[in-house]
Amino acid sequence: MLNLKKSKFYVIAIIAAVVVILAVIIVGLKKTPAADSAWLTENEIIDTFNAHDLALEKDSSKNSSNYTIGGIKPGIFELNESDSTFYVYIFDNMDERYDNFILWDFDNIDNIEFDGSVNAYHSKNASIVLEAPFGNGDTLDSNEISEFSKLANVISDTVFLYLNDGKTIVYHGESEHWRGTYTLKYYSNPIEDENGQRYLDTYRWETSQLAYRGDDLKNIGAISYKLKRGLSSGGEGTGLIMNDEGIVNLGGSGGNGGGTTLPQEIAITVIWNDQEESLILEP
Repeated sequence: MLNLKKSKFYVIAIIAAVVVILAVIIVGLKKTPAADSAWLTENEIIDTFNAHDLALEKDSSKNSSNYTIGGIKPGIFELNESDSTFYVYIFDNMDERYDNFILWDFDNIDNIEFDGSVNAYHSKNASIVLEAPFGNGDTLDSNEISEFSKLANVISDTVFLYLNDGKTIVYHGESEHWRGTYTLKYYSNPIEDENGQRYLDTYRWETSQLAYRGDDLKNIGAISYKLKRGLSSGGEGTGLIMNDEGIVNLGGSGGNGGGTTLPQEIAITVIWNDQEESLILEP
Protein backbone atom coordinates (compact mmCIF):
# COMPACT_ATOMS: atom_id res chain seq x y z
CA MET A 1 0.00 0.00 0.00
CA LEU A 2 1.39 3.39 -1.01
CA ASN A 3 2.12 5.70 1.89
CA LEU A 4 1.35 9.14 0.48
CA LYS A 5 2.40 10.99 3.61
CA LYS A 6 5.82 9.39 3.54
CA SER A 7 6.21 10.09 -0.20
CA LYS A 8 5.30 13.72 0.37
CA PHE A 9 7.91 13.93 3.09
CA TYR A 10 10.57 12.52 0.77
CA VAL A 11 9.69 15.07 -1.92
CA ILE A 12 9.95 17.94 0.54
CA ALA A 13 13.27 16.60 1.83
CA ILE A 14 14.68 16.35 -1.68
CA ILE A 15 13.59 19.89 -2.54
CA ALA A 16 15.13 21.19 0.67
CA ALA A 17 18.39 19.41 -0.10
CA VAL A 18 18.51 20.93 -3.59
CA VAL A 19 17.95 24.42 -2.16
CA VAL A 20 20.80 23.92 0.31
CA ILE A 21 23.16 22.72 -2.40
CA LEU A 22 22.33 25.67 -4.65
CA ALA A 23 22.87 28.09 -1.79
CA VAL A 24 26.32 26.63 -1.16
CA ILE A 25 27.27 26.88 -4.83
CA ILE A 26 26.12 30.48 -5.12
CA VAL A 27 27.84 31.75 -2.00
CA GLY A 28 31.02 29.71 -2.45
CA LEU A 29 32.12 30.18 1.14
CA LYS A 30 29.59 28.54 3.43
CA LYS A 31 28.98 25.35 5.37
CA THR A 32 28.67 22.29 3.17
CA PRO A 33 28.61 18.51 3.65
CA ALA A 34 32.27 18.37 2.76
CA ALA A 35 34.28 15.39 1.73
CA ASP A 36 37.46 14.69 3.66
CA SER A 37 39.92 17.52 3.11
CA ALA A 38 42.51 19.02 5.42
CA TRP A 39 43.66 22.54 6.07
CA LEU A 40 47.01 23.48 4.63
CA THR A 41 50.03 23.78 6.87
CA GLU A 42 53.11 25.89 6.30
CA ASN A 43 55.24 22.78 5.81
CA GLU A 44 52.87 21.42 3.15
CA ILE A 45 53.08 24.69 1.22
CA ILE A 46 56.88 24.83 1.38
CA ASP A 47 57.19 21.16 0.42
CA THR A 48 54.90 21.75 -2.57
CA PHE A 49 56.98 24.65 -3.84
CA ASN A 50 60.22 22.75 -3.28
CA ALA A 51 58.85 19.80 -5.25
CA HIS A 52 58.14 22.03 -8.25
CA ASP A 53 61.47 23.81 -8.69
CA LEU A 54 60.67 26.72 -6.35
CA ALA A 55 63.10 25.99 -3.54
CA LEU A 56 62.51 28.12 -0.44
CA GLU A 57 64.72 28.77 2.57
CA LYS A 58 63.80 30.38 5.87
CA ASP A 59 64.60 34.10 5.99
CA SER A 60 65.69 35.09 9.50
CA SER A 61 66.65 38.64 8.53
CA LYS A 62 63.07 39.92 8.86
CA ASN A 63 60.86 40.09 11.94
CA SER A 64 57.56 38.34 11.27
CA SER A 65 55.84 40.56 13.86
CA ASN A 66 56.23 43.47 11.45
CA TYR A 67 54.08 41.67 8.88
CA THR A 68 51.22 40.45 11.07
CA ILE A 69 47.78 40.36 9.44
CA GLY A 70 44.70 39.66 11.56
CA GLY A 71 46.89 38.49 14.41
CA ILE A 72 48.69 35.95 12.19
CA LYS A 73 52.46 36.16 11.85
CA PRO A 74 53.74 34.82 8.54
CA GLY A 75 56.50 32.39 7.87
CA ILE A 76 59.09 34.30 5.83
CA PHE A 77 61.19 32.62 3.17
CA GLU A 78 63.70 33.44 0.47
CA LEU A 79 63.26 32.04 -3.01
CA ASN A 80 66.52 30.42 -4.11
CA GLU A 81 68.14 31.97 -7.19
CA SER A 82 65.96 35.04 -6.76
CA ASP A 83 65.87 38.06 -4.51
CA SER A 84 62.13 37.65 -4.02
CA THR A 85 60.58 36.99 -0.60
CA PHE A 86 57.67 34.73 0.38
CA TYR A 87 55.30 35.45 3.27
CA VAL A 88 53.10 32.47 4.19
CA TYR A 89 50.00 33.19 6.30
CA ILE A 90 48.11 30.26 7.84
CA PHE A 91 44.68 31.30 9.13
CA ASP A 92 42.47 29.37 11.54
CA ASN A 93 39.63 29.19 9.04
CA MET A 94 38.51 30.54 5.70
CA ASP A 95 36.40 33.31 7.17
CA GLU A 96 39.54 34.77 8.74
CA ARG A 97 41.47 34.43 5.51
CA TYR A 98 38.70 36.16 3.59
CA ASP A 99 38.06 38.94 6.10
CA ASN A 100 41.72 39.69 6.81
CA PHE A 101 43.31 39.12 3.46
CA ILE A 102 41.16 39.00 0.35
CA LEU A 103 39.61 42.33 1.37
CA TRP A 104 42.99 43.65 2.43
CA ASP A 105 44.41 46.94 1.18
CA PHE A 106 48.18 46.46 1.02
CA ASP A 107 48.83 50.12 1.75
CA ASN A 108 46.69 50.64 4.82
CA ILE A 109 45.82 47.65 6.98
CA ASP A 110 47.87 47.17 10.15
CA ASN A 111 50.40 49.71 8.86
CA ILE A 112 52.41 47.00 7.09
CA GLU A 113 54.93 48.28 4.60
CA PHE A 114 56.52 45.86 2.17
CA ASP A 115 59.78 46.95 0.61
CA GLY A 116 58.85 45.74 -2.87
CA SER A 117 55.83 45.24 -5.05
CA VAL A 118 53.62 42.35 -3.96
CA ASN A 119 51.40 39.68 -5.50
CA ALA A 120 49.00 37.64 -3.38
CA TYR A 121 47.87 34.02 -3.86
CA HIS A 122 45.23 32.12 -1.88
CA SER A 123 44.47 28.49 -1.14
CA LYS A 124 41.96 27.17 1.40
CA ASN A 125 43.05 28.60 4.78
CA ALA A 126 46.35 30.04 3.51
CA SER A 127 47.50 33.22 1.81
CA ILE A 128 50.90 33.73 0.23
CA VAL A 129 52.52 37.06 -0.58
CA LEU A 130 55.31 37.24 -3.15
CA GLU A 131 57.42 40.37 -2.63
CA ALA A 132 59.46 41.52 -5.60
CA PRO A 133 63.01 42.84 -5.16
CA PHE A 134 61.82 46.19 -6.50
CA GLY A 135 59.19 48.76 -5.58
CA ASN A 136 56.31 50.23 -7.54
CA GLY A 137 58.23 53.41 -8.30
CA ASP A 138 61.50 51.78 -9.34
CA THR A 139 62.78 52.10 -12.88
CA LEU A 140 63.26 48.66 -14.40
CA ASP A 141 64.49 47.34 -17.69
CA SER A 142 62.28 45.08 -19.77
CA ASN A 143 64.27 41.96 -18.84
CA GLU A 144 63.68 42.47 -15.09
CA ILE A 145 59.95 42.93 -15.63
CA SER A 146 59.79 39.90 -17.90
CA GLU A 147 61.66 37.62 -15.50
CA PHE A 148 59.54 38.57 -12.52
CA SER A 149 56.34 38.16 -14.55
CA LYS A 150 57.46 34.65 -15.49
CA LEU A 151 58.14 33.86 -11.82
CA ALA A 152 54.75 35.21 -10.75
CA ASN A 153 53.03 33.09 -13.39
CA VAL A 154 54.90 29.94 -12.30
CA ILE A 155 53.86 30.55 -8.70
CA SER A 156 50.27 31.20 -9.72
CA ASP A 157 50.21 27.92 -11.69
CA THR A 158 51.77 26.01 -8.79
CA VAL A 159 49.19 27.31 -6.32
CA PHE A 160 46.35 26.62 -8.73
CA LEU A 161 47.41 23.09 -9.71
CA TYR A 162 49.01 21.67 -6.58
CA LEU A 163 47.57 23.57 -3.61
CA ASN A 164 44.06 24.12 -4.98
CA ASP A 165 43.82 20.95 -7.09
CA GLY A 166 42.82 23.17 -10.00
CA LYS A 167 41.45 21.87 -13.28
CA THR A 168 41.32 23.28 -16.81
CA ILE A 169 38.78 22.49 -19.51
CA VAL A 170 39.12 23.78 -23.07
CA TYR A 171 36.12 24.03 -25.44
CA HIS A 172 36.63 24.06 -29.22
CA GLY A 173 34.35 24.73 -32.17
CA GLU A 174 34.38 26.21 -35.64
CA SER A 175 32.19 27.54 -38.43
CA GLU A 176 32.93 28.37 -42.05
CA HIS A 177 35.00 31.47 -41.26
CA TRP A 178 35.79 31.24 -37.54
CA ARG A 179 37.42 28.95 -35.01
CA GLY A 180 36.57 29.49 -31.35
CA THR A 181 38.29 28.53 -28.08
CA TYR A 182 36.88 28.86 -24.58
CA THR A 183 39.10 28.00 -21.58
CA LEU A 184 37.71 27.43 -18.10
CA LYS A 185 40.02 27.12 -15.08
CA TYR A 186 38.34 26.20 -11.81
CA TYR A 187 38.49 24.44 -8.48
CA SER A 188 35.99 23.50 -5.81
CA ASN A 189 37.49 22.39 -2.50
CA PRO A 190 35.31 21.24 0.41
CA ILE A 191 37.33 21.62 3.60
CA GLU A 192 36.75 21.29 7.33
CA ASP A 193 38.49 23.09 10.19
CA GLU A 194 39.51 21.62 13.55
CA ASN A 195 36.15 22.58 15.06
CA GLY A 196 34.14 20.70 12.45
CA GLN A 197 33.16 23.85 10.57
CA ARG A 198 32.82 22.98 6.89
CA TYR A 199 33.48 25.24 3.92
CA LEU A 200 33.48 25.22 0.15
CA ASP A 201 36.36 27.15 -1.40
CA THR A 202 35.57 27.81 -5.07
CA TYR A 203 37.15 29.67 -7.95
CA ARG A 204 36.66 29.95 -11.70
CA TRP A 205 38.25 31.98 -14.46
CA GLU A 206 37.20 31.87 -18.09
CA THR A 207 38.74 33.29 -21.25
CA SER A 208 37.72 33.01 -24.89
CA GLN A 209 39.03 33.94 -28.31
CA LEU A 210 38.18 33.73 -31.99
CA ALA A 211 40.51 32.99 -34.89
CA TYR A 212 39.65 33.90 -38.47
CA ARG A 213 40.00 30.99 -40.89
CA GLY A 214 40.18 32.97 -44.10
CA ASP A 215 43.08 34.60 -45.93
CA ASP A 216 41.70 38.12 -46.35
CA LEU A 217 42.71 39.38 -42.89
CA LYS A 218 43.18 42.96 -44.04
CA ASN A 219 39.58 43.15 -45.20
CA ILE A 220 38.11 42.23 -41.81
CA GLY A 221 36.90 45.27 -39.93
CA ALA A 222 35.55 45.60 -36.42
CA ILE A 223 33.98 42.47 -34.93
CA SER A 224 30.98 42.07 -32.66
CA TYR A 225 30.04 38.91 -30.80
CA LYS A 226 27.54 37.36 -28.41
CA LEU A 227 28.50 34.45 -26.16
CA LYS A 228 26.22 32.13 -24.21
CA ARG A 229 27.32 29.48 -21.69
CA GLY A 230 24.89 26.61 -21.95
CA LEU A 231 21.61 27.66 -20.35
CA SER A 232 23.19 30.44 -18.29
CA SER A 233 24.01 34.01 -19.20
CA GLY A 234 26.99 34.99 -21.32
CA GLY A 235 28.55 38.15 -22.63
CA GLU A 236 28.89 40.33 -25.70
CA GLY A 237 31.17 42.93 -27.18
CA THR A 238 31.52 45.29 -30.12
CA GLY A 239 34.32 47.05 -31.97
CA LEU A 240 36.91 44.31 -31.45
CA ILE A 241 39.90 44.21 -33.81
CA MET A 242 41.93 41.15 -34.84
CA ASN A 243 45.69 41.04 -34.36
CA ASP A 244 48.12 40.30 -37.18
CA GLU A 245 47.62 36.55 -36.70
CA GLY A 246 43.88 36.81 -37.22
CA ILE A 247 43.03 36.30 -33.53
CA VAL A 248 40.67 38.40 -31.46
CA ASN A 249 40.59 37.94 -27.69
CA LEU A 250 37.13 38.20 -26.15
CA GLY A 251 38.46 38.85 -22.66
CA GLY A 252 38.11 36.98 -19.38
CA SER A 253 36.13 37.03 -16.16
CA GLY A 254 35.78 35.15 -12.89
CA GLY A 255 37.12 35.03 -9.35
CA ASN A 256 36.58 33.38 -5.99
CA GLY A 257 33.15 32.28 -4.85
CA GLY A 258 30.21 31.44 -7.03
CA GLY A 259 29.37 28.14 -8.67
CA THR A 260 31.61 25.82 -10.65
CA THR A 261 28.91 24.14 -12.72
CA LEU A 262 30.44 23.29 -16.10
CA PRO A 263 28.52 24.30 -19.23
CA GLN A 264 27.92 21.52 -21.74
CA GLU A 265 28.55 23.86 -24.64
CA ILE A 266 29.41 27.45 -25.50
CA ALA A 267 27.51 29.24 -28.26
CA ILE A 268 29.15 32.21 -30.01
CA THR A 269 27.62 34.43 -32.68
CA VAL A 270 30.09 36.55 -34.68
CA ILE A 271 29.12 39.63 -36.67
CA TRP A 272 31.56 41.27 -39.11
CA ASN A 273 31.42 43.05 -42.48
CA ASP A 274 27.61 42.76 -42.59
CA GLN A 275 27.93 39.00 -42.11
CA GLU A 276 26.81 36.81 -39.22
CA GLU A 277 27.90 33.31 -38.27
CA SER A 278 27.34 31.05 -35.25
CA LEU A 279 29.50 28.30 -33.84
CA ILE A 280 29.13 25.79 -30.99
CA LEU A 281 32.11 25.01 -28.76
CA GLU A 282 32.32 21.72 -26.88
CA PRO A 283 34.97 20.20 -24.56
